[in-house]
Amino acid sequence: MNLFKQKQALLAPLIVLVIAVIFSLTLASTVNPTPKNLPIAIVNLDQGVTIPSKGNVNMGAMMVSKVNELGKSTSDEPAIKWIRVSSEEKVRNGLHDRKYYAALVIPKDLSIKQASLKTANPSSATIQLLINQGMNSNASTMANQLLAHLIENINLNTRTEIFNELDKKGVTLSAKQASILANPIISTVENVNPIGTHASGGNAPVVLITPLWMSSLIGAVIVFFAKKKSLLSKAANRFKIIIEQLVLAIILAFVAGFGITLMANWIGINLPNFVDTALFLTIAYFCFHILISAVMSWIGLGGVGIFALIFFFSGSIIGMAPELLPNFTRDWIYSWVPMRFGADGLRGIFYFGEGISMSHSMKVLLWIGAVSLILLLSSTLKSKKEIKEHTVSIQH
Repeated sequence: MNLFKQKQALLAPLIVLVIAVIFSLTLASTVNPTPKNLPIAIVNLDQGVTIPSKGNVNMGAMMVSKVNELGKSTSDEPAIKWIRVSSEEKVRNGLHDRKYYAALVIPKDLSIKQASLKTANPSSATIQLLINQGMNSNASTMANQLLAHLIENINLNTRTEIFNELDKKGVTLSAKQASILANPIISTVENVNPIGTHASGGNAPVVLITPLWMSSLIGAVIVFFAKKKSLLSKAANRFKIIIEQLVLAIILAFVAGFGITLMANWIGINLPNFVDTALFLTIAYFCFHILISAVMSWIGLGGVGIFALIFFFSGSIIGMAPELLPNFTRDWIYSWVPMRFGADGLRGIFYFGEGISMSHSMKVLLWIGAVSLILLLSSTLKSKKEIKEHTVSIQH
Protein backbone atom coordinates (compact mmCIF):
# COMPACT_ATOMS: atom_id res chain seq x y z
CA MET A 1 0.00 0.00 0.00
CA ASN A 2 1.35 3.42 -1.01
CA LEU A 3 0.84 5.90 1.81
CA PHE A 4 0.89 8.85 -0.57
CA LYS A 5 -2.13 7.46 -2.43
CA GLN A 6 -4.28 7.77 0.67
CA LYS A 7 -6.69 10.71 0.78
CA GLN A 8 -5.74 11.56 4.36
CA ALA A 9 -2.04 11.78 3.46
CA LEU A 10 -2.74 14.07 0.53
CA LEU A 11 -4.87 16.36 2.69
CA ALA A 12 -2.41 16.37 5.60
CA PRO A 13 -0.24 19.30 4.37
CA LEU A 14 -3.30 21.49 3.81
CA ILE A 15 -4.80 20.58 7.19
CA VAL A 16 -1.50 21.19 8.99
CA LEU A 17 -1.11 24.56 7.24
CA VAL A 18 -4.65 25.66 8.18
CA ILE A 19 -4.15 24.63 11.79
CA ALA A 20 -0.75 26.35 11.95
CA VAL A 21 -2.22 29.58 10.54
CA ILE A 22 -5.22 29.50 12.88
CA PHE A 23 -3.14 28.99 16.00
CA SER A 24 -0.55 31.52 14.85
CA LEU A 25 -3.33 34.10 14.89
CA THR A 26 -3.38 33.77 18.68
CA LEU A 27 0.08 35.37 18.74
CA ALA A 28 -0.81 38.30 16.47
CA SER A 29 -2.53 40.21 19.27
CA THR A 30 0.54 40.15 21.52
CA VAL A 31 3.29 41.01 19.02
CA ASN A 32 2.92 44.79 19.02
CA PRO A 33 0.26 45.95 21.49
CA THR A 34 -0.66 49.55 20.70
CA PRO A 35 -2.87 51.62 23.01
CA LYS A 36 -6.10 52.97 21.54
CA ASN A 37 -8.48 55.19 23.51
CA LEU A 38 -6.75 54.37 26.78
CA PRO A 39 -9.02 56.05 29.38
CA ILE A 40 -6.99 58.51 31.47
CA ALA A 41 -8.61 61.04 33.79
CA ILE A 42 -7.53 64.68 34.04
CA VAL A 43 -8.38 66.85 37.04
CA ASN A 44 -7.87 70.60 36.88
CA LEU A 45 -7.62 72.18 40.34
CA ASP A 46 -5.81 75.28 39.06
CA GLN A 47 -7.30 78.51 40.46
CA GLY A 48 -5.59 80.72 37.90
CA VAL A 49 -3.69 83.97 38.33
CA THR A 50 -4.29 87.59 37.39
CA ILE A 51 -1.61 89.09 35.14
CA PRO A 52 -1.80 92.87 34.56
CA SER A 53 -1.26 92.70 30.81
CA LYS A 54 -3.42 89.59 30.20
CA GLY A 55 -6.05 89.54 32.92
CA ASN A 56 -7.04 86.22 34.52
CA VAL A 57 -5.02 83.30 33.17
CA ASN A 58 -5.71 79.65 33.99
CA MET A 59 -2.86 77.48 32.76
CA GLY A 60 -4.64 74.33 33.93
CA ALA A 61 -7.65 75.03 31.73
CA MET A 62 -5.33 75.73 28.80
CA MET A 63 -3.56 72.40 29.40
CA VAL A 64 -6.87 70.51 29.50
CA SER A 65 -7.98 72.18 26.29
CA LYS A 66 -4.69 71.36 24.60
CA VAL A 67 -4.69 67.65 25.46
CA ASN A 68 -8.31 67.37 24.30
CA GLU A 69 -7.38 68.94 20.96
CA LEU A 70 -4.44 66.56 20.58
CA GLY A 71 -6.82 63.62 21.03
CA LYS A 72 -9.12 64.90 18.28
CA SER A 73 -6.45 65.97 15.83
CA THR A 74 -5.72 62.52 14.45
CA SER A 75 -7.93 60.60 12.03
CA ASP A 76 -6.97 57.30 13.67
CA GLU A 77 -7.96 56.27 17.15
CA PRO A 78 -5.94 58.35 19.65
CA ALA A 79 -3.71 56.61 22.17
CA ILE A 80 -5.42 58.42 25.07
CA LYS A 81 -9.09 59.03 25.74
CA TRP A 82 -9.07 61.98 28.13
CA ILE A 83 -11.88 62.07 30.69
CA ARG A 84 -12.40 65.24 32.73
CA VAL A 85 -13.10 64.71 36.42
CA SER A 86 -14.02 67.50 38.83
CA SER A 87 -12.08 66.51 41.96
CA GLU A 88 -9.24 64.33 43.19
CA GLU A 89 -11.62 62.39 45.44
CA LYS A 90 -13.83 61.47 42.49
CA VAL A 91 -10.88 60.46 40.35
CA ARG A 92 -9.53 58.20 43.09
CA ASN A 93 -12.94 56.55 43.36
CA GLY A 94 -12.91 56.10 39.58
CA LEU A 95 -9.48 54.50 39.73
CA HIS A 96 -10.74 52.07 42.36
CA ASP A 97 -13.79 51.31 40.21
CA ARG A 98 -11.41 50.52 37.30
CA LYS A 99 -12.63 53.36 35.08
CA TYR A 100 -9.17 54.80 34.33
CA TYR A 101 -5.68 53.41 33.88
CA ALA A 102 -4.17 56.63 35.19
CA ALA A 103 -5.00 60.19 36.16
CA LEU A 104 -3.27 63.54 35.82
CA VAL A 105 -4.01 65.97 38.65
CA ILE A 106 -3.21 69.63 37.94
CA PRO A 107 -2.46 71.53 41.18
CA LYS A 108 -4.32 74.66 42.25
CA ASP A 109 -1.17 76.80 42.08
CA LEU A 110 -0.06 75.84 38.55
CA SER A 111 -0.77 79.29 37.06
CA ILE A 112 0.92 81.07 39.96
CA LYS A 113 4.03 78.90 39.65
CA GLN A 114 4.11 79.30 35.86
CA ALA A 115 3.87 83.10 36.20
CA SER A 116 6.78 83.06 38.66
CA LEU A 117 9.07 81.53 36.05
CA LYS A 118 9.56 84.96 34.47
CA THR A 119 10.54 86.56 37.76
CA ALA A 120 13.75 86.58 39.78
CA ASN A 121 12.27 84.02 42.21
CA PRO A 122 10.81 81.22 40.04
CA SER A 123 9.13 78.10 41.42
CA SER A 124 8.40 74.76 39.78
CA ALA A 125 4.84 73.45 39.78
CA THR A 126 4.18 69.83 40.77
CA ILE A 127 1.70 67.75 38.77
CA GLN A 128 0.54 64.48 40.28
CA LEU A 129 0.33 61.31 38.18
CA LEU A 130 -1.84 58.54 39.61
CA ILE A 131 -1.07 55.18 37.97
CA ASN A 132 -3.67 52.43 38.38
CA GLN A 133 -1.29 49.45 38.44
CA GLY A 134 -3.83 46.84 39.48
CA MET A 135 -6.10 47.48 36.50
CA ASN A 136 -3.49 46.13 34.09
CA SER A 137 0.26 46.25 34.51
CA ASN A 138 1.13 46.70 30.81
CA ALA A 139 -1.54 49.32 30.14
CA SER A 140 -0.76 51.30 33.30
CA THR A 141 2.94 51.28 32.39
CA MET A 142 2.09 52.63 28.94
CA ALA A 143 -0.15 55.26 30.51
CA ASN A 144 2.72 56.31 32.77
CA GLN A 145 5.05 56.61 29.78
CA LEU A 146 2.50 58.62 27.78
CA LEU A 147 1.94 61.04 30.67
CA ALA A 148 5.68 61.39 31.29
CA HIS A 149 6.14 62.21 27.60
CA LEU A 150 3.33 64.78 27.83
CA ILE A 151 4.96 66.51 30.81
CA GLU A 152 8.31 66.46 29.00
CA ASN A 153 6.76 68.19 25.97
CA ILE A 154 5.08 70.80 28.16
CA ASN A 155 8.40 71.50 29.87
CA LEU A 156 10.16 71.81 26.52
CA ASN A 157 7.57 74.28 25.18
CA THR A 158 7.60 76.27 28.42
CA ARG A 159 11.41 76.51 28.45
CA THR A 160 11.55 77.53 24.80
CA GLU A 161 8.89 80.23 25.25
CA ILE A 162 10.46 81.73 28.37
CA PHE A 163 14.03 81.57 27.05
CA ASN A 164 12.97 83.37 23.86
CA GLU A 165 11.12 86.04 25.81
CA LEU A 166 14.00 86.63 28.25
CA ASP A 167 16.50 86.64 25.40
CA LYS A 168 14.58 89.42 23.64
CA LYS A 169 14.71 91.46 26.82
CA GLY A 170 18.41 90.76 27.27
CA VAL A 171 17.88 89.26 30.71
CA THR A 172 20.70 87.19 32.17
CA LEU A 173 19.55 84.12 34.12
CA SER A 174 20.80 83.38 37.59
CA ALA A 175 21.86 79.87 38.58
CA LYS A 176 18.56 79.41 40.44
CA GLN A 177 16.50 80.53 37.46
CA ALA A 178 18.38 78.22 35.12
CA SER A 179 17.89 75.29 37.50
CA ILE A 180 14.13 75.89 37.82
CA LEU A 181 13.65 76.44 34.09
CA ALA A 182 15.32 73.10 33.40
CA ASN A 183 12.17 71.50 34.86
CA PRO A 184 9.43 74.10 35.19
CA ILE A 185 6.91 71.32 35.89
CA ILE A 186 7.82 68.40 38.15
CA SER A 187 5.72 65.23 38.09
CA THR A 188 5.28 62.92 41.06
CA VAL A 189 4.07 59.37 40.46
CA GLU A 190 1.79 57.47 42.85
CA ASN A 191 0.92 53.86 42.15
CA VAL A 192 -2.74 53.33 43.03
CA ASN A 193 -3.95 49.76 43.69
CA PRO A 194 -0.34 48.54 43.43
CA ILE A 195 0.41 45.01 42.27
CA GLY A 196 3.07 44.52 44.92
CA THR A 197 5.77 41.88 44.81
CA HIS A 198 5.59 38.17 43.94
CA ALA A 199 2.54 38.73 41.76
CA SER A 200 3.94 37.55 38.40
CA GLY A 201 4.28 41.15 37.26
CA GLY A 202 0.57 41.77 37.81
CA ASN A 203 -0.46 38.60 35.92
CA ALA A 204 -1.12 36.41 38.96
CA PRO A 205 -4.87 36.23 38.12
CA VAL A 206 -4.07 34.81 34.67
CA VAL A 207 -1.50 32.42 36.14
CA LEU A 208 -4.20 30.96 38.41
CA ILE A 209 -7.16 30.96 36.03
CA THR A 210 -5.31 29.10 33.24
CA PRO A 211 -4.81 25.78 35.13
CA LEU A 212 -8.32 26.16 36.55
CA TRP A 213 -9.82 26.25 33.03
CA MET A 214 -7.83 23.19 31.94
CA SER A 215 -8.78 21.38 35.14
CA SER A 216 -12.45 22.09 34.54
CA LEU A 217 -12.18 20.85 30.94
CA ILE A 218 -10.46 17.61 31.90
CA GLY A 219 -12.75 17.10 34.89
CA ALA A 220 -15.86 17.58 32.74
CA VAL A 221 -14.60 15.06 30.17
CA ILE A 222 -13.91 12.44 32.86
CA VAL A 223 -17.36 12.90 34.37
CA PHE A 224 -18.89 12.80 30.87
CA PHE A 225 -17.39 9.35 30.21
CA ALA A 226 -18.45 8.09 33.64
CA LYS A 227 -21.98 9.35 33.05
CA LYS A 228 -22.31 7.72 29.62
CA LYS A 229 -21.37 4.30 30.93
CA SER A 230 -24.74 4.13 32.61
CA LEU A 231 -27.35 2.99 30.09
CA LEU A 232 -30.28 4.73 31.73
CA SER A 233 -33.37 5.36 29.69
CA LYS A 234 -36.06 6.59 32.06
CA ALA A 235 -36.21 10.35 32.56
CA ALA A 236 -36.28 10.01 36.32
CA ASN A 237 -33.09 7.94 36.34
CA ARG A 238 -31.38 10.31 33.93
CA PHE A 239 -32.35 13.21 36.18
CA LYS A 240 -30.85 11.35 39.14
CA ILE A 241 -27.55 10.90 37.32
CA ILE A 242 -27.50 14.63 36.53
CA ILE A 243 -27.91 15.42 40.24
CA GLU A 244 -25.04 13.06 41.04
CA GLN A 245 -23.02 14.78 38.31
CA LEU A 246 -23.64 18.15 39.98
CA VAL A 247 -22.58 16.79 43.37
CA LEU A 248 -19.37 15.47 41.82
CA ALA A 249 -18.81 18.84 40.11
CA ILE A 250 -19.06 20.59 43.49
CA ILE A 251 -16.50 18.20 44.98
CA LEU A 252 -14.14 18.74 42.04
CA ALA A 253 -14.63 22.51 42.32
CA PHE A 254 -13.46 22.57 45.93
CA VAL A 255 -10.55 20.25 45.13
CA ALA A 256 -9.42 22.43 42.22
CA GLY A 257 -10.13 25.79 43.86
CA PHE A 258 -8.31 25.10 47.10
CA GLY A 259 -5.68 22.91 45.43
CA ILE A 260 -4.60 25.61 42.96
CA THR A 261 -4.61 28.23 45.74
CA LEU A 262 -2.41 26.00 47.91
CA MET A 263 0.00 25.51 45.02
CA ALA A 264 0.08 29.25 44.33
CA ASN A 265 0.89 29.91 47.97
CA TRP A 266 3.55 27.20 47.93
CA ILE A 267 5.35 28.57 44.83
CA GLY A 268 5.42 32.03 46.39
CA ILE A 269 2.62 34.02 44.78
CA ASN A 270 1.53 36.78 47.15
CA LEU A 271 -2.11 35.99 47.99
CA PRO A 272 -4.00 38.93 49.56
CA ASN A 273 -6.56 36.56 51.11
CA PHE A 274 -6.23 32.78 50.87
CA VAL A 275 -9.87 31.91 51.57
CA ASP A 276 -11.33 34.54 49.22
CA THR A 277 -9.01 33.41 46.43
CA ALA A 278 -9.80 29.73 46.97
CA LEU A 279 -13.57 30.31 47.15
CA PHE A 280 -13.57 32.42 44.00
CA LEU A 281 -11.60 29.75 42.13
CA THR A 282 -14.05 27.14 43.45
CA ILE A 283 -17.04 29.09 42.12
CA ALA A 284 -15.29 29.74 38.80
CA TYR A 285 -14.40 26.06 38.41
CA PHE A 286 -17.97 24.96 39.06
CA CYS A 287 -19.35 27.43 36.49
CA PHE A 288 -16.76 26.41 33.88
CA HIS A 289 -17.33 22.71 34.58
CA ILE A 290 -21.11 23.01 34.23
CA LEU A 291 -20.73 25.06 31.04
CA ILE A 292 -18.53 22.41 29.42
CA SER A 293 -20.71 19.56 30.70
CA ALA A 294 -23.88 21.20 29.37
CA VAL A 295 -22.43 21.63 25.89
CA MET A 296 -21.12 18.05 25.81
CA SER A 297 -24.47 16.73 27.04
CA TRP A 298 -26.03 18.07 23.85
CA ILE A 299 -23.33 17.67 21.19
CA GLY A 300 -21.05 15.04 22.67
CA LEU A 301 -17.26 15.02 22.65
CA GLY A 302 -17.21 17.63 19.91
CA GLY A 303 -17.65 20.15 22.72
CA VAL A 304 -14.11 19.38 23.91
CA GLY A 305 -12.70 20.77 20.67
CA ILE A 306 -14.73 23.96 21.08
CA PHE A 307 -13.41 24.64 24.57
CA ALA A 308 -9.86 23.67 23.62
CA LEU A 309 -10.01 26.29 20.85
CA ILE A 310 -11.35 28.83 23.33
CA PHE A 311 -8.34 28.14 25.53
CA PHE A 312 -5.82 28.50 22.71
CA PHE A 313 -7.38 31.66 21.31
CA SER A 314 -7.92 33.41 24.64
CA GLY A 315 -4.99 32.18 26.72
CA SER A 316 -2.60 34.80 25.34
CA ILE A 317 -5.00 37.76 25.48
CA ILE A 318 -6.92 37.54 28.77
CA GLY A 319 -4.00 39.16 30.57
CA MET A 320 -3.98 42.14 28.22
CA ALA A 321 -5.99 45.34 28.47
CA PRO A 322 -8.74 45.50 25.81
CA GLU A 323 -7.43 48.91 24.70
CA LEU A 324 -4.18 47.22 23.63
CA LEU A 325 -5.86 44.61 21.43
CA PRO A 326 -6.80 44.82 17.74
CA ASN A 327 -10.47 45.68 17.26
CA PHE A 328 -11.38 42.21 15.97
CA THR A 329 -9.70 40.43 18.86
CA ARG A 330 -11.22 42.78 21.41
CA ASP A 331 -14.80 42.66 20.06
CA TRP A 332 -15.05 39.04 18.90
CA ILE A 333 -12.81 37.10 21.26
CA TYR A 334 -11.83 39.00 24.41
CA SER A 335 -15.30 40.39 25.09
CA TRP A 336 -16.99 37.03 25.73
CA VAL A 337 -14.46 34.30 26.61
CA PRO A 338 -15.29 32.83 30.07
CA MET A 339 -11.64 32.78 31.21
CA ARG A 340 -11.51 36.57 30.94
CA PHE A 341 -14.20 37.00 33.61
CA GLY A 342 -12.39 34.60 35.92
CA ALA A 343 -9.16 36.57 35.55
CA ASP A 344 -10.97 39.90 36.07
CA GLY A 345 -12.63 38.60 39.23
CA LEU A 346 -9.28 37.51 40.64
CA ARG A 347 -7.82 40.90 39.71
CA GLY A 348 -10.45 42.53 41.92
CA ILE A 349 -9.49 40.28 44.82
CA PHE A 350 -5.72 40.66 44.34
CA TYR A 351 -5.41 44.40 43.72
CA PHE A 352 -8.68 46.14 44.57
CA GLY A 353 -9.64 44.51 47.87
CA GLU A 354 -13.02 43.35 46.55
CA GLY A 355 -12.98 39.93 48.23
CA ILE A 356 -15.90 37.62 47.50
CA SER A 357 -18.46 40.13 46.30
CA MET A 358 -21.08 40.49 43.58
CA SER A 359 -18.72 42.20 41.20
CA HIS A 360 -19.44 42.35 37.48
CA SER A 361 -17.17 39.36 36.86
CA MET A 362 -18.84 37.32 39.60
CA LYS A 363 -22.29 38.11 38.20
CA VAL A 364 -21.24 37.01 34.70
CA LEU A 365 -19.77 33.76 36.04
CA LEU A 366 -22.94 33.02 38.00
CA TRP A 367 -25.06 33.71 34.92
CA ILE A 368 -22.87 31.33 32.92
CA GLY A 369 -23.34 28.70 35.61
CA ALA A 370 -27.12 29.25 35.86
CA VAL A 371 -27.78 29.06 32.10
CA SER A 372 -25.46 26.06 31.78
CA LEU A 373 -27.28 24.32 34.63
CA ILE A 374 -30.61 24.77 32.83
CA LEU A 375 -29.13 23.33 29.63
CA LEU A 376 -27.64 20.42 31.54
CA LEU A 377 -30.92 19.59 33.29
CA SER A 378 -32.87 19.91 30.06
CA SER A 379 -30.61 17.30 28.46
CA THR A 380 -32.58 14.70 30.44
CA LEU A 381 -35.41 15.31 27.95
CA LYS A 382 -33.37 13.87 25.09
CA SER A 383 -34.91 10.80 23.55
CA LYS A 384 -33.90 7.27 24.43
CA LYS A 385 -32.55 6.82 20.89
CA GLU A 386 -30.21 9.81 21.24
CA ILE A 387 -28.91 8.55 24.59
CA LYS A 388 -28.08 5.13 23.16
CA GLU A 389 -26.46 6.58 20.02
CA HIS A 390 -24.12 8.72 22.15
CA THR A 391 -23.31 5.77 24.40
CA VAL A 392 -22.60 3.38 21.53
CA SER A 393 -20.35 5.94 19.81
CA ILE A 394 -18.28 6.34 22.96
CA GLN A 395 -18.01 2.58 23.55
CA HIS A 396 -16.65 2.12 20.04
